[in-house]
Amino acid sequence: MIRTAHIIAVGDELVWGETVNSNGAWIADFLRESGVRTVYQCMVPDEDAAIGSSVASALAAADVAIVMGGLGPTADDRTVDAVSAYLGRNVHTDPDVQARISAHHGHASGWEASVRRQSRIIDGALVWINPRGQAPGQCLEVNGRYVVLLPGPPREMQGICEVWMRPWLHQHAQGGVRRDTLSVFDLGESAVAAHLWPLLEGDHPHCGIYAQPGRVDIRIETDASPEGQILAERARIWVINHLPVPVFELGQTSREAFLVQWLTDQHMTLAAMESLTGGMVLSALIGVAGASQAILGGLIAYTDWEKIRFGVSEQTIASAGAVSEACALEMADAARRQFGSTVGVASTGFAGPGGGSADNPVGTFYVAAVMPQGQLVRRRYAPLERQAVRQIATHTALSVAWELLKLPTLLKNIESD
Repeated sequence: MIRTAHIIAVGDELVWGETVNSNGAWIADFLRESGVRTVYQCMVPDEDAAIGSSVASALAAADVAIVMGGLGPTADDRTVDAVSAYLGRNVHTDPDVQARISAHHGHASGWEASVRRQSRIIDGALVWINPRGQAPGQCLEVNGRYVVLLPGPPREMQGICEVWMRPWLHQHAQGGVRRDTLSVFDLGESAVAAHLWPLLEGDHPHCGIYAQPGRVDIRIETDASPEGQILAERARIWVINHLPVPVFELGQTSREAFLVQWLTDQHMTLAAMESLTGGMVLSALIGVAGASQAILGGLIAYTDWEKIRFGVSEQTIASAGAVSEACALEMADAARRQFGSTVGVASTGFAGPGGGSADNPVGTFYVAAVMPQGQLVRRRYAPLERQAVRQIATHTALSVAWELLKLPTLLKNIESD
């Protein structure tokens, strides 16, 4: 039974940083869908010793070693040579593979040698014909474990995985997995970890947190067995109940897409006046197809004078300051009045590195949402670099609008109804 995988990407260009190993992310997700957990990934140069030692390490640590790249026609494509040498197996030319490659190969100078090199198969290997290219994949059993060789070009690698590897995994792996992803936008990574520590330190189910500015995802993974489903559902409910902020389950949608669609369905509209986010809130919403049905427009009022020009009172700026709860609320209301929208959203703050005060140090911001039925404002402090503060403020502005509108957070359930 295959439960774990070790992925090896071969290529000097990967090790040297000239090419990004996008194959690694794709195949790890592909394996996960079949219930195989990737325990390690590495990149090695086009050298026999490095490839061979990596395969040895992989077979010691996982049920299957997947080697991507190095199956091409040139002398520096060393994977077949290196793996066969490590396993102590001979290499032969497969006539069927050779005939197929010949039929699709150009006949420029040296083409016969190119075909022969890509037709070399390690003794005992299952041959997986390449549906999108020339060099085939190979699958070898080694003392109850497996070594799989795949071509490096992403399109070819993915084609072999879909046509050959998926049904092979269906026979040899434990089956699919369940993954639940919960997201929070109003709490930092360390705070989330502190609240969820009892769950994170266990392994049944497997749970991890993944952070980016303004957002923390909590992923819960179990196998797809009935017992796994129960574990996952218990963990999911536990997370929702143990975090002190709204927990989102977005499924295949995004907050921006849901908000735009909800406003459209309710025949409501939104406008924004932004300072430190400089249009990022509106940009996030306008990125949704069909946003023009709900998003009317926005203003960037960066200086005090521009805030006053578009509707914030001079008295508010003088008494409370431009970075204040009062100013954020007036900005949101001014945006609503300027555009005639149902909802107005605003942001103001100190993104840094300059500015700030004793009461509002750099990293402090206020976001507000206003509509005829009510208003909401929130202050947050994020002592981070400038762009991260702006991203967090953008997410928080959406959260404030969400809360004011009393929108649901478990959107995955809504999608499946």
